[in-house]
Amino acid sequence: DSRCSDDRSHLDQSSVRKKKTRTVFSRNQVFQLESTFDMKRYLSSSERAGIAASLQLTETQVKIWFQNRRNKWKRQLAADLEAVNVSHSSQRIVRVPILYHENSTPSTFGFDINASQVSPHLMSFSNPVNYPFSSFAHSMSLLRSQMTGLV
Repeated sequence: DSRCSDDRSHLDQSSVRKKKTRTVFSRNQVFQLESTFDMKRYLSSSERAGIAASLQLTETQVKIWFQNRRNKWKRQLAADLEAVNVSHSSQRIVRVPILYHENSTPSTFGFDINASQVSPHLMSFSNPVNYPFSSFAHSMSLLRSQMTGLV
């Protein structure tokens, strides 16, 4: 029985592909790849082949680098968008009812309530107050322009 399990583990090891070690890119390679990425998010096969040859990498390495870099870029954009949402949350337009106006007559909205029993600020609604939204809208349009082409 022990011989049988040894045979199985030997078969498992030989049939399983060995995982390729992580590629460590040189500073120059990363600089060239980043520079190309800044100009173009997606490469054609001929562009990929040219970059791979010039950097002494395989086309697959270049392809995977670009896939990983696009994912990182999308994560960064999402984080930036979230940061804008959080930092401008206090500046969004918020409709706030004014519950009491000094010169208005309290209204009970059809309920039979003795006005002396209810505090005046709970009795009536006036027009809502709007707060500025312009800086948030500007930030959103800037982020939207950066996100064009995301799939």
